[in-house]
Amino acid sequence: MYFQKVLKGIKDLSPDAAAGMIREDGIRCNAWRRAGGMSASDISVQLTDNNILSHLNHYGDPLPATHAQYSSTERLTYGNITPFISTTAGALQRFSSPGLNICFPAFMTALQFATANFTTRGFIFYAYLITLGKKAIPLVQISEEVRELQLYHHYLPYHREGEIVAKIVIPSPQIEKAEEYDGPAAIRDLRTGKVPAPLQTIPNSGYAAPDIYCNIREIV
Repeated sequence: MYFQKVLKGIKDLSPDAAAGMIREDGIRCNAWRRAGGMSASDISVQLTDNNILSHLNHYGDPLPATHAQYSSTERLTYGNITPFISTTAGALQRFSSPGLNICFPAFMTALQFATANFTTRGFIFYAYLITLGKKAIPLVQISEEVRELQLYHHYLPYHREGEIVAKIVIPSPQIEKAEEYDGPAAIRDLRTGKVPAPLQTIPNSGYAAPDIYCNIREIV
């Protein structure tokens, strides 16, 4: 078992909303937010292999008419009803022809999501998840290491995002802080070789740091 540090970028989020997620509500999945809550039976039905693959590969695709949650009055996507939460821990990819391993840092991936590719403002959340080193989709408290090719053998077109998938909610005590970034300002800094600075940082006084535990994995 590992305590895996991760980042989560969320765009167009107000400081008050970010503070509420850090200190009270945690980061909830879209299925929870849409329904206003989830029962234990709802959760057990939702945590399946098919649903996690839909989350990973078809997030923005419309639900087909044959889907149990299809609505003729709403244009729902798989992302609208997902019980999973995407985070990033960074990734390494091997390119055999030049003999190189390329690093895709977690910060850059989270920053792109937080700012909608540098077009708006948003927050990067610093958190940790509990992973097992094995697939454990029915276990709500265990996050899925989908970036690990030895665990997830399906081809994933977004592997470079270094995804670690949480389930239902990332609890408030596991969120250390959130940093707000302005997309246009961040891209200007990057083009001049500067590391973008946050507009503000919201700490979590109730953060339960995992440092007293063993098997902590840092981000790439």
